[in-house]
Amino acid sequence: MIALGRWDEAEAVCAEAARIDLSGVTGLHWLQLSAGLRLARARPGADELVDRALTFLGRPYLWPNHRLPLHELAIEAALASDDKVEAVRAARVAVADDSLPQLPREGWPVLSAVARTAARVGDRDLAAAVAALATDLPARHPAARAHAAQVTALLAVGDQALPAWRTAVGAWRADGQPYPLGRALVALAEAAAAAGERDETAAAVTEAAEIGQRLGAVPLVEAAATLARRVGLRTPGQGGAGPDLLTAREREVLRLVAEGHSNSRIAEQLFISPKTASVHVSRIIAKLDVTNRVEAAAVAHRLGLLTETTAPR
Repeated sequence: MIALGRWDEAEAVCAEAARIDLSGVTGLHWLQLSAGLRLARARPGADELVDRALTFLGRPYLWPNHRLPLHELAIEAALASDDKVEAVRAARVAVADDSLPQLPREGWPVLSAVARTAARVGDRDLAAAVAALATDLPARHPAARAHAAQVTALLAVGDQALPAWRTAVGAWRADGQPYPLGRALVALAEAAAAAGERDETAAAVTEAAEIGQRLGAVPLVEAAATLARRVGLRTPGQGGAGPDLLTAREREVLRLVAEGHSNSRIAEQLFISPKTASVHVSRIIAKLDVTNRVEAAAVAHRLGLLTETTAPR
């Protein structure tokens, strides 16, 4: 269901699994899937589910085909919270796992996550480790071939980036999974923008936004919208700042920002982690198209975004 983009159904199945598994004995699979979905949708409670799922990494006798997806989850969670230090740490643990070269089905998604980390932080040693592993890892099926193309694109530099991302997008189209296709389209749009290919940028960013909206993948929609603003484009459904621009949680965070609270204080008030508070603030700044917290508060007051407040959850 997740691969097909039927995320609402997938979340319902995970919720039913959680209801049945009250003792948590069989919790690994549904915890991992549910945590990944909440991360991709920026849903409340994602951090808690990720932490619960990652506790399984400390358990003895964990099968490699169960361990590798947890490495991927750890990396994706760190990248989602913009914790580059933790992302690099988790990525290095992942590439050191001896089972990765033996399990291409689970190994390719991990390599994609590690390559994304290497590209994000500019870690050449990590990029070299990914390239070495990718050379010998079989890619026999559509998803594996798409991940392989994506790894190549993530490691590409200069003039190689645009054709590499075109290939990766084509591979994800052949595979049929909408979410990784959407993420690849954003990367293609970035590469096209850098190369001055405005029409290709517009087409890619528009399709990515549409995929994100269909899935409810908030960070994907925001990534497309941020890129669109940067290059002077508009995405479907994008309008000026207004009451519906921010989620209820983001309005709560913005209210506290306007009151002058730090991220740590916001976290205490809303019972979330400081990392999550920081991510919310960054998204608010991006959505309001401002450069700092003071400007965000000023825009919020001017547009009446703080007139409706909700109780902290």
